[in-house]
Amino acid sequence: MGSYYYLISGLPEVKLSDAKAKYDINEITQSILSSLSAKDAKLFGYLIYQNDNKNLVSAIAKQKGLFTPYAEHIEPSTFSKEEMQKFSTISNLPKYMNKFLEDNKNVEWDSVRHIENTLLNLYYEEMIQCGNSFIKSYALFMRDLKNVLAALNGRALGFSSEEIAKELIGDYSLISALTKSTAQDFGVGREIPYINSIIETFNSSDKADPYNMENIECSLVKDFLDKATSIKSFTTDNVFAYYINLTYAVSINGRNEEEGKKHLETLIESLKSKASAM
Repeated sequence: MGSYYYLISGLPEVKLSDAKAKYDINEITQSILSSLSAKDAKLFGYLIYQNDNKNLVSAIAKQKGLFTPYAEHIEPSTFSKEEMQKFSTISNLPKYMNKFLEDNKNVEWDSVRHIENTLLNLYYEEMIQCGNSFIKSYALFMRDLKNVLAALNGRALGFSSEEIAKELIGDYSLISALTKSTAQDFGVGREIPYINSIIETFNSSDKADPYNMENIECSLVKDFLDKATSIKSFTTDNVFAYYINLTYAVSINGRNEEEGKKHLETLIESLKSKASAM
C-alpha cells in the first residue's frame, strides 16, 4: 500500500452539493495518475472504467439502434470517443470488456439496461478478483447497493418480480431475495442494514425526482468510504476514496440551479420527516 502524502495534500477539497465548487476532473485525474505507482495506477483504472463502461454501452446501443441515456462521450475515460466508436478494434481493452464483447457478439439486445447490467456484472466480478482489498470491498458494496436501489425503485413503480429481475446485476444470493421476498426490506435488513434508511428516504421524498436515487447512492457511498478509510491517512485507499467522492461531487454539483433547488427541497423534507419521527 503506497503512501501519497504530497499527492493527497495537494488535491482540492471535495464539497458535495455545492454548486459553486468547480472541479477540473480531467486535470485532477491526470495529476493522480502521474503520481501513482504502476501497480496503483492499474487499480485506479477501475474507477475510470466506470465512464468507459457507459461509453461502451452507448456505442453498442447506437450500433443497435437503441436509445441510450449517455448521449455524449463521458470524460475522463481511458478510451477516446473515436476509439470507442470502433470498440471492436481496440487492442488493450480490460479483460472484462473483452469477455463481454466475445460472449455477447451475437446477442440481440432488447434494452440498454440489459447491455449495461451484463457488462457491470463482469466489471464487478473482475474488481472482486483483482487482489486489492479496497477495490474488492468497493465492488461488493456497489453491486449490492445498485441492486437494492433498483429493486426498491422497481417495487415503488409497481414492477413484477420478473421485471425487477431484469433490472438487477449478477446472479448471487442477494438477487434471489430481491426478486422473491415480499417483506418490506426483502428479508435482508440484517445483512444490509442501510436498506431501512433507503426505504425511509423513499417514503419521505419525491419519488418523481430523477436524482433521488443518485442522492441516496451518494450519501451511502460517502458513508462507506468514510468507514473504509477511517484509520488510514495518505494511502492508496485514501486516493481511491477521494476520487470516488469527486466523481459524485462533479455529477451533483453540475446540476443546474432549478435541479439543485429541487434536490435541496427533497433533502430538507427528508430531514424534517426523520426529525419528527425521533
